[in-house]
Amino acid sequence: MGARLKNITVEKWTALALFVILAILPMTTSLYTTQTFGRFISYMILALALDLLWGGAGLMNLGFAVFFGVGGYIVGISLASQEGLPYFMKSAGMTKLPFFYKPLTSPAAAVALSILIPALLALFLGYFIFTSKIKGVFFNIITLAFAALFELFITNQQAYTGGSSGINGIAAGLSDITFFGQPISIQGWYYIALAALILVYLFCLWLLNGRFGKVINSVRDNEARLQFLGYNPAKFKMAVFAIAGALAGFAGALYIPMTSFISVDSAGVTFSTTILVWLAVGGRGNLTGAMVGALLVNILSSQFSSNFGEMWQLILGVVLVVMVLFLPKGIMGSLMDIQYNRRIHKKHLARSREE
Repeated sequence: MGARLKNITVEKWTALALFVILAILPMTTSLYTTQTFGRFISYMILALALDLLWGGAGLMNLGFAVFFGVGGYIVGISLASQEGLPYFMKSAGMTKLPFFYKPLTSPAAAVALSILIPALLALFLGYFIFTSKIKGVFFNIITLAFAALFELFITNQQAYTGGSSGINGIAAGLSDITFFGQPISIQGWYYIALAALILVYLFCLWLLNGRFGKVINSVRDNEARLQFLGYNPAKFKMAVFAIAGALAGFAGALYIPMTSFISVDSAGVTFSTTILVWLAVGGRGNLTGAMVGALLVNILSSQFSSNFGEMWQLILGVVLVVMVLFLPKGIMGSLMDIQYNRRIHKKHLARSREE
């Protein structure tokens, strides 16, 4: 038993510590802090989804927030429609809900669609990109353009999306969702999000440690050799892209109960690049680094914006640049290197003593 515990790597211990701290948090903090960290948990799920794609398969998506936004908008519009026609539609002169929004009158259907539609969108986009053998910087540019187009679409289609003002009236619809006849509290939504985070983490861990994970790691490391062995890299890229898109949409759905609002700021180019920063800070390719980076950067953003006024973004930028310069593999990547080097050193010492 002791030997098994010693073999557990630092990222696994860190993930366990994170889950325990997050589980205790609502018992020791205010309702506002609980709500804030509930939002951070949805970001951690989003970071796991991108780590699956970027860290696992080596596909750096510069427009990944689109899938998060699609999931969030689907659930947001659904909840805003529970009390009748949403305000932004009334303001545009509409008198009834458009036919393509009819399935969203059911919150359960909306949650399912918030996973399914981002997955299909990622699969559709991935099919044209990967079957055309587009990779590297060209893949980055296409995903960036995709995010810019989606941002433009949301802003221009105000009658259907709320435009730049976002989706309001979500809180009223949220109060209609009950558990054993009682509305779900902020703490209840928080623990639902935390349970989802743990399940998504375990799913990603299982996926990366299995045969599928080995293949997508090979796509990242040496795609030509993988193709030589008879695999079709495009199919595996499409699959991991669709899975990552589905998880990002799910994260967007969980974001809504903690904020009761969503706008284009959560689905565009700027937010997409922010997600990349989370992984750069925490470290990619080990899942825990994605969660640590998302949580740490958002905590720093919250604290700096409260204490440094208009200068907070500049200060945060300097801090993040310093962290990336001194920890090029991210926080978790650096800790894993330290643990690995210590174990190698101990093995060398043990061998030298035996000799």
